[in-house]
Amino acid sequence: MGDTLGEADLREGLLRGGRIEAVVVVARRDADGGVDHVPYLLPSWRRGYVAIALFRGPGVRGWRDLGRLLRFLRDDMSYKLPVSLYEADCPRLPRLRSVLPRGATTKHVKADESPLPPGVDVPEPPPE
Repeated sequence: MGDTLGEADLREGLLRGGRIEAVVVVARRDADGGVDHVPYLLPSWRRGYVAIALFRGPGVRGWRDLGRLLRFLRDDMSYKLPVSLYEADCPRLPRLRSVLPRGATTKHVKADESPLPPGVDVPEPPPE
């Protein structure tokens, strides 16, 4: 899904005065019923949402414990704004195009261009 950024690069960007504009967490369920929470961050110095890359090897970092993920975002990344949580198969997730792979539709998530029902919001970066 989407692009990745190493945690060290993320921390460096924050130290240089950057900020995290928005966070979307995608809950991925495995066959055993476990849930892996993958955060997608919108850094001010990059375009689009990025996941945190694994330290070694390909893939993205996920948290089984949502509380630990929130503590990481709040305490380590100094992110104090709301966090949106989506299930991996949520039909609204494709609207956040940069969270999905380029040109993306998957067997679980189909792109849907129909308008959202009244009262449903897609997270936007906060105004400066």
